Amino acid sequence: MLVGASIKRKEDARLVAGRGRYLDDIALPGMLHQGLVRSPHAHARILEIHRDGARRADGVVAVWTVEDLPELAAASVPPLVPEPRGRPYRHPVLAAERVRHAGEAIAVVVAEDPYRLADALERVGVEYEPLPAVATPGAAVAPSAPRVHDEWPDNLAAVSAGETGSLGAGFDRAELVVEGRFAYARVAGMPIEPRGVLASPDATTGVLTVWASTQVPFAVRSGIADALGLPEERIRVIVPEVGGGFGVKGHAYPEDILVPAVARRLGRPVKWTETRREHFLASAADRDQAHEARIGVKRDGTIVALETSFTRDHGAFTTLGEAITQNTINHLPGPYRIPHYRGAGRNIVTHKTFAAAYRGAGRPEAALVLDRLL
Repeated sequence: MLVGASIKRKEDARLVAGRGRYLDDIALPGMLHQGLVRSPHAHARILEIHRDGARRADGVVAVWTVEDLPELAAASVPPLVPEPRGRPYRHPVLAAERVRHAGEAIAVVVAEDPYRLADALERVGVEYEPLPAVATPGAAVAPSAPRVHDEWPDNLAAVSAGETGSLGAGFDRAELVVEGRFAYARVAGMPIEPRGVLASPDATTGVLTVWASTQVPFAVRSGIADALGLPEERIRVIVPEVGGGFGVKGHAYPEDILVPAVARRLGRPVKWTETRREHFLASAADRDQAHEARIGVKRDGTIVALETSFTRDHGAFTTLGEAITQNTINHLPGPYRIPHYRGAGRNIVTHKTFAAAYRGAGRPEAALVLDRLL
């Protein structure tokens, strides 16, 4: 019988004894180490990448751009939540001509050990032409705003909405109306273990084995298969111990595809471990909503109407589609019976690192707005 029983945990002993095995604890024979050259600009054209100094460095195996990895030229990092109503876009695995957020990767360096890798990364020089950037939803929807995606007419990805009852009738019944503007700043999840990927191709079986610190191994496998043109049954994704995820590791990233692509090209195991600085630059954040909301109540405390109109800043790519925005809309009424309600959220792209999910994933924003109104 399991009902009412206290189920003993199985993993605690090895973890408290220091025997946990995380991504960076795994080492394979002949393993190489990969690092990334990342853009310091939110929006810029890539003019020239000077690689000779890094290529000549001791222990360096490869210094590549997307031109050296043609299989990635048209590849796109898949969204966790495909949005059939949303505007199509491509999320590059490795930027080619233009970067759309600070921290976007433009070149890959592979070396025999992490120390030579760190030295070689500093020897890569990049010439940029900085371009105008938009860093807030307000700036992004201005008439003359630079577009994040050239194929879009503007920076509005989609409008999400939900409604019940008759809002006008509800507010007509209200004896008191409270209005307010509420902003929930961008929040970055910070797991103790940063992200990491290790890929090892097997020339005999044709199987590509990938270890990843992720919450979504099947999404990672699908992303690799689509980008590299491999059948999913030829890809095995293994998740070792994960030192925290909180939603930050809840979708595929460019590195999840790039590391396997490099390993296949070299025919050797390749490992990439994110630094804390990289995590700040290139890992997805969440929240970043701004609301204009109002609530209508009666003198006895009964809530008769509620409305919010808000923006969500997705950064450069809409990785989770409308999911977070819809979560906020659906959870804003909270535990209350509210007969007349409308929520509308504009999903806007900007020149920031793309946003995804962090604990609560749209619900804390709803709680903030409702509690402040009350």
